[in-house]
Amino acid sequence: MSEVELGEHCQVQDQTTWLEIDRDALKHNVMVVRQLTLPSAALLVVVKANAYGHGLREVSNCLRDEAAYFGVSTLEEALRLRHFEIDTPILLFGVLFGSSIDQAIESEISQAVSSVEQARQISGRSQKLKKEALIHIKVDTGMGRLGIPKREALSAITQIAALPGLHLEGVFTHFSQGGEAEDPFTEKQVADFCELLRATSQRGIHFAYRHAANTVGVLHYRQAHFNLVRPGLLIYGLSPTESLRWKLRVKPVLSWKAKIILLKRLLPGESTGYARSFVTDRETTIGILPIGYSHGYPFALSNKGKVLHGGKPYPVVGRVSMDYVAVNFGLSFKGSVGDTVTILGKDGDEFISGEWLARRAGTIPYEIVTQLSPSVPRVVVSSNAISSSSL
Repeated sequence: MSEVELGEHCQVQDQTTWLEIDRDALKHNVMVVRQLTLPSAALLVVVKANAYGHGLREVSNCLRDEAAYFGVSTLEEALRLRHFEIDTPILLFGVLFGSSIDQAIESEISQAVSSVEQARQISGRSQKLKKEALIHIKVDTGMGRLGIPKREALSAITQIAALPGLHLEGVFTHFSQGGEAEDPFTEKQVADFCELLRATSQRGIHFAYRHAANTVGVLHYRQAHFNLVRPGLLIYGLSPTESLRWKLRVKPVLSWKAKIILLKRLLPGESTGYARSFVTDRETTIGILPIGYSHGYPFALSNKGKVLHGGKPYPVVGRVSMDYVAVNFGLSFKGSVGDTVTILGKDGDEFISGEWLARRAGTIPYEIVTQLSPSVPRVVVSSNAISSSSL
């Protein structure tokens, strides 16, 4: 019997669609990351974008004792973690302005700094509050987004180090390549970052945390582990490529379930959904599920997706609409209204992965999970029989 942690007013049996977050799988994946990581490196768990769609509260509560840091993109996410009474250090990757900087300082949230000017603003706010601000300086070694360009970084860091009210807690960079091993560009990024660390050290500037390795870095670049790693996708049992996930034996954390809310017979020549993109060539049973693109099920899976029932796959037919999808269960279907189907996850010997859905939808696994609507209830389960089975 699985253990289920239910939010207020949320009973699974009363829901028509919900997500299950497997605590055992999360813990297993953390163990896999630790096995891959240098012993000297602590773990920053990236929980931005609602913990990659898995649920910020659910994931952070499960891993609060595993993580040395949580990584978020927005102040709202950081303050929600504090509201959940999570006192784990938090690194905010985004850029703040005005009074938002004050809130971050007061809540002891570390801010990523991408320029001297940004550091000056934080310093000024820190002095007014009479409270030290925690910062991690971001260096752009090739990503070309946020961060101080490598060629300017030594001078900029020296200036930032002289500003009052700042605690230079960390320095980091971000890899731009998507999953390749032994990539020359990534190796150059690591070498440039190491060179900068040597130069700042020679100037007497030291950082408690030095980090570069995201999921790709954890997997392929041990020289980039330093003393903190930042896995994201890997923690959730997803990977840049499906074959790599099987090789690593990480376990998918998330399952998506829904109940059949209607069954009906369609005769030959009848259709389901907008634009009549699916027309029956024989009598069949159509089931309606209460999910659609408003819940995060991609429109691109119109006539391409599948769901599982009783350990068997059945095709999604017709257009995915805002709140509903239709499933072709065939003429001999023995199921009933109220039966549970699996949209993402395992049922019997069949499994629908985030990577598979992404491939069918012509996108990436990140998008599949991060677009899952916060309105879909998340429940935490703990059972070796649910989605954490030996995949």
